[in-house]
Amino acid sequence: MVIWLILSLPVVIFFLVLLGNQANLSQAPGPVKRIKLFSTTNTAEINPESYLPELRAPIVNLSPDELFDRLTTGIQTFGWEIVASDKASHTIHLVVTTSLWKFKDDIRVTIFKHDNGSSLYAISQSRLGSGDLAANSHHLQMLLGLLPEADQ
Repeated sequence: MVIWLILSLPVVIFFLVLLGNQANLSQAPGPVKRIKLFSTTNTAEINPESYLPELRAPIVNLSPDELFDRLTTGIQTFGWEIVASDKASHTIHLVVTTSLWKFKDDIRVTIFKHDNGSSLYAISQSRLGSGDLAANSHHLQMLLGLLPEADQ
């Protein structure tokens, strides 16, 4: 019994981390594909054709300057480090340090102008490892949470 508990502990921890990172296992493309993705990749992207529906880039009814200001203000509440930001080019480079192991993840954001507002492209990548257990996806979901509710 004790050996079974010891052997099952890593699996329990694995799923608790996925849950904490908002891995959305019940959403498309399904739990098996999501578990494989989050255990074998250390990168996530916000873009219009994202494999994960929650990371598809919306167009918001803000100018690029307004969206830039909204993101930089909101990011400060997360405690993430803004390494570089350039309002003229609408780019932001962030570093997120994980709380438990102090791993560093880089996030790069670029805001684009559209006819009816603006949108963003972002990539979050772990500096170490080959599987991030949905940490980078979670960072980007937090970033998308800063966008206006009505426009998402």
